[in-house]
Amino acid sequence: MNAWKTTELMRKYSECPECGNDAIGNGEGTLRITDDTFTRTCKCGWNIEVKED
Repeated sequence: MNAWKTTELMRKYSECPECGNDAIGNGEGTLRITDDTFTRTCKCGWNIEVKED
C-alpha cells in the first residue's frame, strides 16, 4: 500500500470511532498493512478494511 495513503488511514483510524480506544496490541486491537490492504480492528468488535485500487 502506498505510504502516503497508509499514513492518512493511520491518522484517520488512530482511535476507534465506536469506543475511542487508541491502543493496538495486547488484545486491544490490531493493525495489519499488506501490499494492497489496510485493516484496523478494536477490542469492541469494530473493524475497517480498506483496499487500494
